[in-house]
Amino acid sequence: MKPNLNRYDAIVLGVGGVGSAALYHLASRGLRVVGVDRFAPPHPWGSSHGDTRVIRQAYFEHPDYTPLVQAAYPLWAELAERVGERLYEEVGVLQVGPPDGFLIKGVLRSAREHRLDVDELSADEVERNWPALRVPEGSVGVFERRAGFLR
Repeated sequence: MKPNLNRYDAIVLGVGGVGSAALYHLASRGLRVVGVDRFAPPHPWGSSHGDTRVIRQAYFEHPDYTPLVQAAYPLWAELAERVGERLYEEVGVLQVGPPDGFLIKGVLRSAREHRLDVDELSADEVERNWPALRVPEGSVGVFERRAGFLR
């Protein structure tokens, strides 16, 4: 049976992690919402399937993501309290790559623009701190302490 889409204030396409969160927050504001997905959830074909997701503030993709994730931290804490489970594990995130590459330059740009606490590390420092890792020659690392993973 097809839903009557005229009855809704908002229609969310894709009900993975982001889509389902959008549905929750829209509905909590009193809007009439429906989520539409190609597959019945849960399914392994989305970008947010699996048991955990990384969470970090120093987004290499673009600094514009940083305020969004900063706003998400208290929402994850609120959700954890509601469900009575620990959802966020702050273990830090290490990112390694060429100093002039897209990844490292992007992480450092986000860190600078948003005054994030990150440690810039040489290849030797990365290997001293994480002895199991071997860093490719010419690469460096950036460690963000306030990053981690979500259950």
